[in-house]
Parts: sequence; structure tokens; C-alpha cells
Amino acid sequence: MAQVEWMFSDEEIGNVLEIIANQEGDPFVQKRREQNVSKADIEITPDQFWNAHLAALLTSQQRSGPDSHVSKFLKNKIQTVSLDQCRDVDDVSGFVSETLEEHGGIRYYNNIGDACEANLERLDSGGWDELWSELELLREARTREPKAGDPGTEREAATYLSERLAGDGLHRVGSKQARNILQILGLTRFEIPLDSRITKWLNANFDLPYHVSGSGLSTPEYYHFIMDIVQDGCSTADVLPCVFDAAVFSSYDTNWTESDADAIF
Repeated sequence: MAQVEWMFSDEEIGNVLEIIANQEGDPFVQKRREQNVSKADIEITPDQFWNAHLAALLTSQQRSGPDSHVSKFLKNKIQTVSLDQCRDVDDVSGFVSETLEEHGGIRYYNNIGDACEANLERLDSGGWDELWSELELLREARTREPKAGDPGTEREAATYLSERLAGDGLHRVGSKQARNILQILGLTRFEIPLDSRITKWLNANFDLPYHVSGSGLSTPEYYHFIMDIVQDGCSTADVLPCVFDAAVFSSYDTNWTESDADAIF
């Protein structure tokens, strides 16, 4: 397969280092370093995976800053749609969508309810066992310093979540949501959720031969192409993409607290 090698100017790499230096003291960035960078023996429970999956669905197409309705739900109400709660009801879709609607300010609650019902069925019908097997390489990678092959391993795991888990992938989990799940669980350092904040930063700070399209990210091949640019730029700057992602994300909000960061992770 043909490969594109990206070369970056000193100014472009300086922009990467500047955003990280400016946001280094932010609780969101500090939490990302603690959660995703420091070597750790990570154990993932079904409850943790379910909550990370729900957080990825909730933050998919709506604001998730510290004062957003989504962050407040994740901080105070996520237990109301826990894995056990969903297993205890006959109509998972209706239960989740009604709970989200009652909270207020959350978009696409019916779609999220449908996704929760489909994904619970896929996981409880044999998906859990294959999931734990698929995540094992990521867990092993987090016990050591990063290696050259880790980005490929992370990309394979994200593709598995979105396309192959239980035969079809998780419902309504695309490239961004899959990486959000893995990042929330602390399993990834290189593959990040690409969203409007990242695309705006790339267009403003990298002299690319074309405009990075947010709508194009719905296509996995295009997502991977832009992800390669991010990873190559971060590699040249000697920073991890997960830290770059946290710095860009936090730069749009000035009032993150430690408890807010804990809610998103």
C-alpha cells in the first residue's frame, strides 16, 4: 500500500508544543496524562465499558464541556442508566431515551436509546468474551513505554469496536466513538477521537494542501488519513496524540475542574 510521509515546518511543530504548554496545567490535560500515559495495570469491568460506551454516544454530536448538559449527566446521573439498570428493564431503548429526555438538554436521546438496546444484546450474546480478548493487547501496552507498533494495534482495536464486535460492531459507534471509548478506558495513547475542535486546530495551525473536512471523518479511510497527519505531527514534536487531544479539547473551555475531568473519563 502506498504511504504518505508528512513533513512539518518548525513553526508547525512549534504550534503543537505551544498548545500543550499553554494547557499543561489544566485539570483535563493532567487527568489525561494520569489516565492514558503513565504505565498502569488496567482492569476493565463490564460496568466501566458500558459507561464509556454511553459517554461516547452522548458526546458524539453535542457539546461536552464542563458546563454542558452531557457533562452534568455523566457527573451525576450516569448511574441511572447503568448496565444493571438496563438489564433489569424490558424496554432498554425506551428506558434510556426517557431517562435522557427527562434530564434535559441532551440531543438524539432516541438514537442513543436504540444504540444501548442493540449493544446490550450484542454484548450479552457473546460479545463480552471476544471483547476482553481484543482488548488484551491494549492492556499489555499500557504496562510499558510506548512502542512503534502501538498505533497500529490501537487502530485495529478501534476498527473492531466499530465494525466487527459481535459480527456487526457496536451500533452507532463509528471511528470517533470507538476511539472515545478506548481513550476513556485509558487504553490508548495514539488513536484519538477526531472532532470539530481538532479539525479547526489542524486547519489553523498546519499548512496542509487542503481543508480538513469534519464531514469526511464519517468515512473510515478519510478518518485514518487525517489521523496519520496528527500522529506524524505529534511524533515529530515528540508528544503523544492523547495529550495533544486533551490540550486542544481543554483550550475551548477555561473552567475545567478535577471533578469535571473525572466525569468525562
